[in-house]
Amino acid sequence: MIFDAGRRAAALALTVTLSLAGCDYRDAPEGAPLRALAAEPESYQGSLVATSGVVRGFDDPEHYWIEDEALNRVALAPMETARDHLGQRVQVVGTFHYEAGRGRWLEIRSLGPL
Repeated sequence: MIFDAGRRAAALALTVTLSLAGCDYRDAPEGAPLRALAAEPESYQGSLVATSGVVRGFDDPEHYWIEDEALNRVALAPMETARDHLGQRVQVVGTFHYEAGRGRWLEIRSLGPL
C-alpha cells in the first residue's frame, strides 16, 4: 500500500511539473497603472495590459473610458462591455492602443468590478 501511494504521488508530481513546463506566460498581461499608460503610451502600444480605475461615460456621442483619481484616462472598446460598469471601480485586461491624434484605448479582453 505504501508503494502504491508513493507511485501515485510521484505520478502526480510528474504530471504537475509537465503541466507547468508547458505554460506560456507570454499571454500574461503586464500590470500598467493609468498614469503610465498616459505618460508613455508608445511603450505599451500593442501590449496586453491590466489596469484599474473607474468607468466613466458620455452619451452623445456614446463613449466610455477608465480613469484614476488624477484623471488619467484611457478609452474602452467595445462600448457594450463597458456600458454595464458605468461608475464602478474595475480592473480591465486588454490590448492597449495609441495613435497620435486619435488617443489611447483598450480593446477589452476582460473587465470586472474590484
